[in-house]
Formats: sequence, C-alpha cells, structure tokens
Amino acid sequence: MDQSKTVRSAFVRPGGGVELREVPRPELETGSVIVQMKASGVCGTDLEKLTGQGITSTILGHEVSGVVVESAAEGFAKGDRVIPHHHVACNQCDLCLAGAQTMCEKYKRSNFIPGGFADEFLVPDYNVRNGGLYKMSPALGFDDASFAEPLGCCIRGLTHAGALSDNSHEPLKLRRVLVVGVGPIGLLHMELLRSAHPDLQICAVDMIPKRLEFAEKNERAVIIDASKNENGKFFETSMKLSGPLGFDLVIVATGSEKAFTEAIKCVRKSGRLLLFGVPHKGSTHTLDLARFLLDELTITSSYATSETELRQAIQLLENNRIDVSKFVTAKYPLEKIETAMDSARSENQVKIIVTD
Repeated sequence: MDQSKTVRSAFVRPGGGVELREVPRPELETGSVIVQMKASGVCGTDLEKLTGQGITSTILGHEVSGVVVESAAEGFAKGDRVIPHHHVACNQCDLCLAGAQTMCEKYKRSNFIPGGFADEFLVPDYNVRNGGLYKMSPALGFDDASFAEPLGCCIRGLTHAGALSDNSHEPLKLRRVLVVGVGPIGLLHMELLRSAHPDLQICAVDMIPKRLEFAEKNERAVIIDASKNENGKFFETSMKLSGPLGFDLVIVATGSEKAFTEAIKCVRKSGRLLLFGVPHKGSTHTLDLARFLLDELTITSSYATSETELRQAIQLLENNRIDVSKFVTAKYPLEKIETAMDSARSENQVKIIVTD
C-alpha cells in the first residue's frame, strides 16, 4: 500500500482491544474537509466498544480538535484550527424541530471517516453543511478544545435536569447535588455546576479513592468511598450528608445498575435524577411506581449533544469559564493508542488525550 496515500487509524480488534491500521486516506468530497488530528480524548464509550459492550457506532474517536489540511467546503480553508462534531442532526425532521436533535435518524449515522483516532480524517459534507464544524479561537489550545464534545453532552444533560438555564426556564434553586461516578464526565458535571451554582454542596460517590481525592481537591466535593461499604452501597452514608430530605438532584454518571438502584433512593421528594452514564445492553431496574408518583420524582436522561450545547461548550472554553486542563493526566501519540486505552482504564488517571 502506497504510504503517501494512507493514514493510520485506530480500529476495534476482532475479539476485543484496539489496533492501529494503515488504511486508504479519505478522499475529499464536495463540501467536505480533511482534518489533521491534533488532540483526541479517550471516552468511556471508546473503551466499551473495545469490549463489545458499545451501544453506538464502532468507529473510535470523537472528542477531537485539529487543523484543516484540505477543504472543499465554503468558509473553511487549509490551516484553519477546528473542532469537528461527529454526530450531526438534520435540523429538518419532526424530532429536530421538537428540540430532540440527538434522536434524529441521521444523527447517529453521521461520523468521521475513518475515525477521530487517525492521522487525518474526513468531515463529510453532511456534517459541515449542518453546522458540525467550528473554527477555534487562536487562544484555545487543542487539548482543551477536545473537551468541547463531552462538555456539550454535560450541558445538555444538566439543562434537561433543570440545573442550567435555557431560553424558556431559569435553573432550579439547588442546594445539594449528588454525583455518582467521578470519572471525567462526573467531574465535568461538577465543574459546570460550580460555575452556575458557586455555593452548591456537591457530594461525590465512587469506588476508586484516587478519583474521589481528585474531586475533593479540585471540585470541593464531599466524598463517599462506596468501596468501603458492602456491595458498594452508599444510600445510608449519602443521607447522613444530605439530611433526611435527600438531594435536590442526583446525577448517575456511571452505567452501573447497582449505582442506579442506590442513587434513586437518594433523591428528595419533588427532586430529580439524571441518568447520564450508559448502561450495558439489557440493563433493568424495578421502579416503585407508588413512590415515583407520591414523591413527585422526576427521572430524566440525556444522550450526546446537539450543536446548540456544543456552541455553548466552545464559548465556555474560549472565555476560560471552565477549567478542563486539570483533568488531563496523561497524553500519548497515536502510535501508542493501545497504551492510551490501557491507561484510560487505570485508577490513577482522569483524562487521557491522544495527540498527533
């Protein structure tokens, strides 16, 4: 294979794991751009895909920033520093018009070619035409810019839960929030909550002491080490911190069924639970419908991000309203993608970035 016409890209290895392959360089199409990857964050969904537990596309890498190396798209030129979005809604179907852009049939079908963990990748005309490519501020670094997509996801989730304002509603008056799962996503939720509610009491639950120490130091969270309790239970310990009423908002930033079972017990009357972590396929929970009704519980979920929240995320990053640099604990070049994935599973790491 002519290496001048190939790129390296990460793929799920048959049987599990990740491998780097030489594949044909994507060809520029009318309206598309080719981007040289500069920074690409490792997401928990990437790790799930490597074990066959992913519930979305098998394409790896979507938290990306880079530089345009070829353009056939109006408004974008070689050398532009950009943040591309892999999943983009059509903005025309009934779901999009109802504000449910991430449910759009075309949303999950759009993606980079061959993926975000690649030397270079194609951002298709469809993505560009529907607003899924953003020019970066010169002051914004590539590592920080790679957080735009996960940050946008968290903004959408917190807006669904009423913790952040939208065009029609003021945010809820929150006093106590419980975040279950203190990986990068849980920490981004805390960072956004601190920005919007400076005096908020945040409690954080996890099974990994290192992550809890990070949340305590960087997000002023009151921490609960669930590993010290039988079967990882945390309801009783959490209620000692919240008082008898419970928490105004509980965010489940893990796919664990056991965590969800404990978390829903921690929501106060007329409180809210945000299901954010991706459960395994077939996960179930038996809900006490009487309590759900009589206690006026609200359970909401949130999947991915639309361009609305992604623009908000980029603006927060460019205006230094959110500090994400502290979450990056290790960086690896693309040729070390397997090491990067292994490192992302480590209890000693927070966020892993793959670079060019």
